[in-house]
Amino acid sequence: MIKKILSITALAMVLLSGCTSWVDEEPLSEGRYDSFFQNRFDADAGIAGMYGTFQQTMVSDGNFRNRYTFWGEGRSDNFERFRQYSTNTTNEMHFNSLTANNDFADWTGLYKVIGQANLLIKKLPDVNQNTTPGSVNELPATTLQNYIAQAYAMRALCYFYIVRVWGDAPIRTEPYLDLNENPERARDPKDKVLEQVISDLNQAYTMMPKGASATVFYINEGAIAAIMADVYMWKAGLSKNQQDYQNAIVWFKNVFKAKAPTGKVYNSAGSVTTGSGGAAADLQSTGTWKDMFTNPAQSVEAIWNIHWDYLANGCPCMAGVSTANNNTPYRIATGIFTTWGAVTDDIRVKQTFDITKKEQDRTWKWYPGVYTPPVPAVGTTPAQPYKYTGTFGSTLNVYMPVYRLSDQYLLYAEALNKTGDKANAVKYLNLIRTRANLSAVTAASFATETDLETAILQERQWELFGEGKRWFDLVRTDRVAQVMDPIIIARQVEQGAAQTGWGTDKRKYYWPLHRNVLNSNSLLVQNQPYSE
Repeated sequence: MIKKILSITALAMVLLSGCTSWVDEEPLSEGRYDSFFQNRFDADAGIAGMYGTFQQTMVSDGNFRNRYTFWGEGRSDNFERFRQYSTNTTNEMHFNSLTANNDFADWTGLYKVIGQANLLIKKLPDVNQNTTPGSVNELPATTLQNYIAQAYAMRALCYFYIVRVWGDAPIRTEPYLDLNENPERARDPKDKVLEQVISDLNQAYTMMPKGASATVFYINEGAIAAIMADVYMWKAGLSKNQQDYQNAIVWFKNVFKAKAPTGKVYNSAGSVTTGSGGAAADLQSTGTWKDMFTNPAQSVEAIWNIHWDYLANGCPCMAGVSTANNNTPYRIATGIFTTWGAVTDDIRVKQTFDITKKEQDRTWKWYPGVYTPPVPAVGTTPAQPYKYTGTFGSTLNVYMPVYRLSDQYLLYAEALNKTGDKANAVKYLNLIRTRANLSAVTAASFATETDLETAILQERQWELFGEGKRWFDLVRTDRVAQVMDPIIIARQVEQGAAQTGWGTDKRKYYWPLHRNVLNSNSLLVQNQPYSE
């Protein structure tokens, strides 16, 4: 696990990151990097450094800077500004009035990770040149292949985030090694960026050893397949190309035939025939639903999680999704807090956030604990209120899913629905609903493909709350205006501002480029309709 090797990553972090160019890579001299990649310990440190930078980018490089949430949910109906503590950054997201000064419009962290992945891809093949075969310093061939595969997949995931958040972006697949090299690059079209993502993931999947149990805090066989399925679902949503849905289905099956951390195949019966398989035993049980967040290394459902070790990294003080709620600028949105909070049969809601805390700022999904339902008064015994007994706060580790099986099942249901297989789409939807203690639905309940898609998206919103998925779901299915227009109008009414709503300009699906990013590279052009 990452926490076991973080202590040796300080040198790797110095060597593998800097802050001098648009990709924030420092040029490295031949002597500098050649003297580092000498043995397996250097390779271990380099891989840990790459993950460390990814974790810092996604979770926190300071209080309430969890890009994992802000990019994936901050502009959706899952969260809203906490008016008492709001900032210019959160106000802009709240009213869909983003500017180039918004803290989260900066892609620097992702390009740092890409720079580290590029260097690993370049140098790892040579890591054993100066070691004695069979010695403790030698990096085993299978581990070498695994590490290179992880670097390709991490680069792909970072570019996938970039293309979803900003669209067009510069592609760089070589490390920045020469001080005389011009670091400035123009943006490549988003379709070309996605081609690079798919190429990298294919390379990663080919190189990744198959059939091993998932090492849940590292990219693994199932994680690569899950990213690829997600990429094809993104492409399909934007292009409406049936072949992209079919490609996604191929990769869902690759997920299903991979192994969970426990050694169990995720869904062996579903890995061959489209729509087959799917059983309750393939998922975390109803009674242990929360365990996949608090102990993913022992979960049949976990695929890949971020491991934030507070001793190594400090408080995971995350806006909206942390129990460290002092002065948080973002909180659970009123709509989901009141609507989902009223669904009394759903076992997930009360294990996700505190339904009694009217400030709407106490999320405990990542923390171990037990929900105790209210007990009515009996005779002279007073009523016992709803209560959550657990350990939570700013001095605990958090294990945030990047991908897990429920996410894949619901995306799979969406793909099946889009390819005309309503019966199996409903089957996979029901696996998640019934596990949550909700009633099963029937195919006859949905008159149209759109109706079933709506139900799947609703289930994804509840099941994956706080996991950085909702905004991308709304964009992928082109439902941003439908969902967000009435919400933003209500916010504008409350503020006494003009009631413009979300608007009709779909270019605003993307974020602006941060002013610092534009200033660092004269070849970059701002996303329209934003100003520089």
